[in-house]
This record gives sequence, structure tokens and C-alpha cells, in this order.
Amino acid sequence: MKNRTVKYLSLCALSLLMANCVKTEPLDVEKDYKQQLTERAKQEQQREAEAKAKAEAEAQKKWDAYYQMLTEYKQKAWANQGEKPFIYMWWTGWRAVDGLDRSWLQSIPDTTTAISLWGGYGKQPADMTENEKYDLEIFHKKGSKVFLCWQVSNVGLGLPSEGKENGFALFRQKYGEQKTSENETFRCQIYARDLARYIIACGFDGFDIDWEPNIGNHGHGYNEFASGTSVNGYNKNMNTFIAEIGKYFGDKYSGDQRKQYLRDLFDENHSGYHEKEKEYIRAYKPFFEKGNYVEKKYYLLYDGESQLDFGLNDSYISKYIMQDYGPNRVGPLLFISNKYKNVSTSEFEKGQFKSIIVKAEAAKRKEVGGVGSYHGEIDFSTSAEDVAFKSYLQEKKIEGRKYKHYAWMREATRIIDPRSTDEYKNFKEELTIRKPK
Repeated sequence: MKNRTVKYLSLCALSLLMANCVKTEPLDVEKDYKQQLTERAKQEQQREAEAKAKAEAEAQKKWDAYYQMLTEYKQKAWANQGEKPFIYMWWTGWRAVDGLDRSWLQSIPDTTTAISLWGGYGKQPADMTENEKYDLEIFHKKGSKVFLCWQVSNVGLGLPSEGKENGFALFRQKYGEQKTSENETFRCQIYARDLARYIIACGFDGFDIDWEPNIGNHGHGYNEFASGTSVNGYNKNMNTFIAEIGKYFGDKYSGDQRKQYLRDLFDENHSGYHEKEKEYIRAYKPFFEKGNYVEKKYYLLYDGESQLDFGLNDSYISKYIMQDYGPNRVGPLLFISNKYKNVSTSEFEKGQFKSIIVKAEAAKRKEVGGVGSYHGEIDFSTSAEDVAFKSYLQEKKIEGRKYKHYAWMREATRIIDPRSTDEYKNFKEELTIRKPK
């Protein structure tokens, strides 16, 4: 009995000793709480990210649907059948600068079919800013087109500078000014090709030929396309230029034939090219290939004097932009065989804003295919509260206009193609500028 008691007490002592040897951890309530908070925060962030992505995807779907509607609308304007109006501007000031809304293409009314950068672009494709690239991308998504335009009097005009040397001087240095019929013809063809290469590399949509050989300050020097001392005569040289640039731009060629012409344009081994054309080909071919521009549709516009050989050249021309300026003037048409290829324009530079109303009414009567404005960017500042515009609204007994920018151009479009209030809700008249992320 005594031995059992001793054994029992020994076991108890051993148990107590073992219990004292076990290290116990206290409960870390703070640590557990922080872990729970961290996990909850991660879950909340994930939910917010998923919700944001879903909202952005839904918003993008709405933008895409809106862009598709605009694109289809403008495709009808190009069809030259009078179904939808062609709305156009000679426009300057594109730089897409943060804080300067009017410098963005996106500030232009969404129903605008096309603009021409009056005076050209001036920069190399590689020097286009990220803002400009994105702005052009959005403008294209809306179905709108961008052209270059200037008075075409000499070969080399409008080509970009390289360093401190302007493009015009460089062209004359490379290809000379030999006054022979053969050399003059060859230079007109080279100019057409180099200009096309440059426009394509920039991601633009074609060229607007402003040909006024007997108007403007062309000087008394050597002008291939204007009154001067050209050997072939400016009419023949312009025909040569259009026949060449018309391989790449305009309506004469399409499908596989147009694609082959575009491929040839960027083939430095193509027979018949001047050796120095390789400079533009090598510089601009990467842009051509990256943009897959062989699949793109390019247009050729014409404005200027009516002495163009329309019978010879009309098959190339997509639209005729008439310089029929004046308060109550429409026409005469540059091309009478299809009135819808003609666009009547107003000279906003001289303050002739209200004349666009007369021209819009003519377009509504199907006398022309659309309207345009010279220096249309000036209209950016015109709202429905502008004194002259308010006077027009009162005169016509019109109510409910809430334009904040481009009031005259917006009103002209509305006159030509009136839509119900329900239809208009799909068009965004407020200024929306989307920027690259």
C-alpha cells in the first residue's frame, strides 16, 4: 500500500514536472485581427477591380456602338447618292495639347465627315505625339477622315522638314529643276509618290488638291502647276500628278489592283523609280507595314479652279469641294454629272458664318451633296449664346438649341438632315475628349 502511494505521488510529480516543461503561446489577438483585415481589404480591392473592369467594358461597348453608328452614317455621305450630307472643314491648329480643347480633333462635331489640315501637317510621322496618335485613332473610330491640303503650285510643297532643311528645298535638291518635258513629267510623278508615302505613313486618309493656277501669289519663278515657266504647261502637269497619285488615292482603282499599287509604292526595288526615292521608302515603309495600310481605303478630293480636265480626271476624284464663297451663293457645280459629289462651302475666315445656312438649305433641297467651311476651327468658339447665332435663331423662331461649340456647323448639319428628338439623343453634342492612358 505504501509502495502504491509512493508510486502514485511520483507519477503526479512527474506529470506536474512535464506540464511545467511545456511552453504555452499566448493568443495573439492583434495579429489575427490584422490578418483578417488584410484579407478583407484584398477581397474588397478585387471586387472593386472586377466592378471597375465590368463598368469600363460596358462603357466601351456603348462607345463602340456609337462609333459604329457614326461610321455607317458617314459611309453614306461618301456614296454620292445624297442619302446623308458630307460635312467638311479646312481646319488648322491640330496639336492635341492638354488643356487646349480646341486643338484636338475630338473637339470637332461628331457628324463631321472629313477635315483637311490646311497648310499641311509639317512633322515627320515619327514625331507624332502620343496625344496626336490617340486623337487621330478616336477620330477614325468615329468614321471621320483627315486629309492634307495646300495650294499645289510646285512639286515638293508640303513634304516634311528634315532637321533644319524644309521638305520643299530637299525635294528640289534631290530631283533637280531641269526644264525639259521628260524631267518635268518625271518630277510630277515622283512628287505624287513621295507625297502619298508621307500621307500614308502619317496615318491620314488622302489628299485634297487645291489647284488654283491663275489665282494666288505663285510668284514669277518656275511653277510646275501654276502660271509660270513650266515646259509642259500646268494643265498637263496636273493631269500627270493626278494620274500618279490616283493609283494610291481616290476612286479609280480598288481591290487587288489598288493593293498592288500600294505595295509597289513601298518597294525600293520597283523598276522606274528614281534612286533617291529609296529614302522615303525606307523611312516610311515600317509605318505602312505596321498599320497594315495596304487594306485601307484612301480618298482624293479636289478644290480650286474649274479648268481641270474633268473628263480625264473625274474617275479619280472622290469629292469636289467648291470654293463658292459668298453670303447667298451656291455653285456653280464643279462636276455637273453628279451633283452629290459637290460640296458648297463658306468662308469663316472672313466672318461669313451665316452663309452656311443658305448652303445647308441648298443641300437639303438636294442641290449639292453637303457643306463645308474654310477655317472651320474658328467656329469652335461659337455657342448657342453667340450674338449673331441668337439673332439667327430668333429670326427663324427656333428654340431649344444648346450648342456649346461649333454652333454654325452643327446647325447646318441639322438643317440638311433633320432628325427627331429621339434620334438626336444618340448623338453626343457635348465636348468629350478621351485621352491616352
